[in-house]
Amino acid sequence: MFAKKQRVGIVLLAMLTAAILASTCFAAEGDTVKLQGTVSVTKEADVIKSVQLTTDDGAYNVELDEKGLALGEMDGKKVEVEGTVSEKDGQKSLKVLMFKAVEGDTK
Repeated sequence: MFAKKQRVGIVLLAMLTAAILASTCFAAEGDTVKLQGTVSVTKEADVIKSVQLTTDDGAYNVELDEKGLALGEMDGKKVEVEGTVSEKDGQKSLKVLMFKAVEGDTK
């Protein structure tokens, strides 16, 4: 009987450890932030090569996944972006989760 309770305890401890490690890994990705700024795009032969969001706090290089490329279609526009930010070698990167044009944008 004691051996059975001990096995159950070990299994529960292993599950708890796995849950804690998983939550730590997801937290390392970065919290979701909202940024407001202007989109700048670099193109070569009508192909988007880079997208940058310039805010009051600095510039963010946008990851060129599906949503990042869609944001690139807003070149020159003021937008509000929700995403996750990471930093490497002093460069801020932004993974876009969603975005919208800012009302009152004059361009």
